[in-house]
Amino acid sequence: MQKLINLGCKLNQYEGYCLLEALNGVADLVIVNTCCVTREAELNSHKKFRQALRNFPDATIVATGCACRIDPESYAKATYLIDNVDRNAAIKDILPKPDRTRYFLKVQDGCDMKCSYCIVAKVRATVESRSMNEIEQEIKWALSLDYKEIVLVGANIGLYGKDIDSSLDELLKALNRIPNCPRIRLSSIEPFFITSRLVETMKEISACRHFHIPIQSADNTILRKMNRSYDRRHLEKVIRLIKENFEDVAIGADVIVGFPGEDQKEFANTYQFIREQPLTHLHVFPYSPRRGTDAFKLNDPVPKKEKKDRLWQLKELIKQKNFEFRRRLFDKKFQVAIEYKNRECLGLTDNYVKVHLDEQCPRNELVEVVIDGVTEDLTHARRCT
Repeated sequence: MQKLINLGCKLNQYEGYCLLEALNGVADLVIVNTCCVTREAELNSHKKFRQALRNFPDATIVATGCACRIDPESYAKATYLIDNVDRNAAIKDILPKPDRTRYFLKVQDGCDMKCSYCIVAKVRATVESRSMNEIEQEIKWALSLDYKEIVLVGANIGLYGKDIDSSLDELLKALNRIPNCPRIRLSSIEPFFITSRLVETMKEISACRHFHIPIQSADNTILRKMNRSYDRRHLEKVIRLIKENFEDVAIGADVIVGFPGEDQKEFANTYQFIREQPLTHLHVFPYSPRRGTDAFKLNDPVPKKEKKDRLWQLKELIKQKNFEFRRRLFDKKFQVAIEYKNRECLGLTDNYVKVHLDEQCPRNELVEVVIDGVTEDLTHARRCT
């Protein structure tokens, strides 16, 4: 028995799959791959670890990931506690076999930004880019496993190449030269890395029309307190650049509500920005103080009830905006990556719309469909004949 409990971001999940492969010879193995990006994620990680100890008392329990790095004492009962640095060394030459429709491919690690709320730069501080040759070889590995979509992941993918005299733009061009390269999707990318040059390259290589931008706030006062190096006007400029270059593009965002100093006026500015901009989906998080960050000394003055209300307001807003976005796609054709959930056939478009299909299609294939039904809750499509 080998079991992987994979928590956290796409990068962490990739590393978890690699570690599972590296420990392939260990019988009765349970890996708990932890996350600490929010207090809730940290608590959930410790909960999963305690469950693993209780449910698999005779197994080899491996604890790893970011939560282990900031609080190793909580994982002291693990058979093995593997720090991120040691894990990276152990999986350096490992090619994973993930049980997913899309292949998450790590292109870099580390973040040297100084966002006041973020713990990630504390646990993944060193920026390290993989060589283009390594990435190209792993693309070919993914092709051999019949993957049709690659998601480029990292702690901050816009920093790719900073340490090796390269860039994300150059990487994308190199990947496009690989014969039969799967379609390429970017994971979350910071707004200041979305440039005209990157957008032009993405158009040239027909990358997925999907951007996920951690804007965090659209109020200039809060952005300064967060130590984000842009303002509302820059966000508007970036979104306009994307919309002008991609038809039917999906633009998602991360938003933090209840950051210290966010009163009704500041929240209203963010709400108005999201209402006015062509955003299609959101990940909304209530502010979570993280010990060791600069914002921790600001305490947590916004009441939980207020955070919950603001979160609900944004979720209701984006639900309607997403519905309107999907309605505009009616009767249009898309290539979808096929996956199954509870025996239901699903497909993901390049612009990040999950469609439901009545007929069975080959798993992990790209299939052309036409969207023939849109409700508030789901999008339906039929296979093109």
